Amino acid sequence: MQLLKGRGKLQASSRLTLRLGITQIIGWGSGFYLPAILAVPISKSIGVSTETFFWAFTVSLLVSGLVGPRIGRLIDMYGGRKVLPWGNLAFFLGLVLLALSTNELMLFIAWAVIGVGGSMSNYDSAFATAVAFFKENSNRVIAGITVFAGFSSTISWPLTSFINSEFGWQTAVLFWAAMHLFISLPLHATIPRSEQREIDTMTGPVQKIIKRGLKFDKLLIVFALMFALEGFIVSSVNTTLPFLLTELGASEQLALLAAVILGPSQVFARILLVALGKKTGPITVAAISIAAHPLGVILILLFGVNGLLGFVILHGIGVGLNPFIRGSLPLLFFGAQSYGQRQGYVMMLSKIIGALSPTLLTLMVLADPKAAIITTLTMGLGAGVLLIWVAALAKAKGISAN
Repeated sequence: MQLLKGRGKLQASSRLTLRLGITQIIGWGSGFYLPAILAVPISKSIGVSTETFFWAFTVSLLVSGLVGPRIGRLIDMYGGRKVLPWGNLAFFLGLVLLALSTNELMLFIAWAVIGVGGSMSNYDSAFATAVAFFKENSNRVIAGITVFAGFSSTISWPLTSFINSEFGWQTAVLFWAAMHLFISLPLHATIPRSEQREIDTMTGPVQKIIKRGLKFDKLLIVFALMFALEGFIVSSVNTTLPFLLTELGASEQLALLAAVILGPSQVFARILLVALGKKTGPITVAAISIAAHPLGVILILLFGVNGLLGFVILHGIGVGLNPFIRGSLPLLFFGAQSYGQRQGYVMMLSKIIGALSPTLLTLMVLADPKAAIITTLTMGLGAGVLLIWVAALAKAKGISAN
């Protein structure tokens, strides 16, 4: 009976992973990865600068971060089945509005609505949905979701590029809108029901200090700062990688090769994570993830252009593991209670910093490429110091790092 029960849980987790994994590919492909292919044609078509387009995209990321705690609370209360489909409808509405955009105002409104869709159906909401079912045993599902999402750019970039070249950017945008309506929404709507739960309202650090003491909030803030530092590195380097590498001395061919290697490095790290399963705990994975980028930068500082490929591979490994640690570390320390809302607060600063980081890193690279990459090294080391503090706390509480 115990074996059958175990097999039942495994099958349930696999089904949920498949549903959420497929919808993550569509969510990231139609949101975060869309500007890489369509920013220029959309900007030219509606008569705005590419910079203006990316500011509208930045608004999307900011909105996603700001509404995160509210979305997380809704998932805690009602489960993913009643929340995630609304994210698909928001994505659909925002993408249709984007396809119909003829001026700057429509562009900004469209991306703001897409930001709501991303907050309601991408990583943090998917993780919260998994935790609602599997509680502290959700790490396998979280890892599986990140494996699927790792293929987002690999699938969406060539697909979006092909539709754009053959039929135009409006058709490409509407294609992704249809994917949300006809694939993601039905998948989310078939997630098993969960019982409605009463969730205590989290009202922010100041009132939490009064109600529960300083210790809890210190850890909450440590996680927020650690993920914000990592969020800057992940978002800024990923979105500016070819430009960054050429400014560091790479040829166009080398920069292109490195950019191609980035995706497989991320996916390899996530597949390895799933394969290792319970053998590797969140703190150990976090140590590998956070250390990878600084080690890559050190290769650049030691070997110059000859270290660039090694840098990209290590950075890709760090990026590949990052979504897992941001989902699993808070679960390890805080448990499943109010996971979605807490995750919204923990990740809010990271999403805001991540939204602004590509522009900030670009400005730094234009001023001094070497100083810019050393800045990301420093941020990685800062995140590492915070992780050491977290690991010491885990040891004091008897929480295993493995």
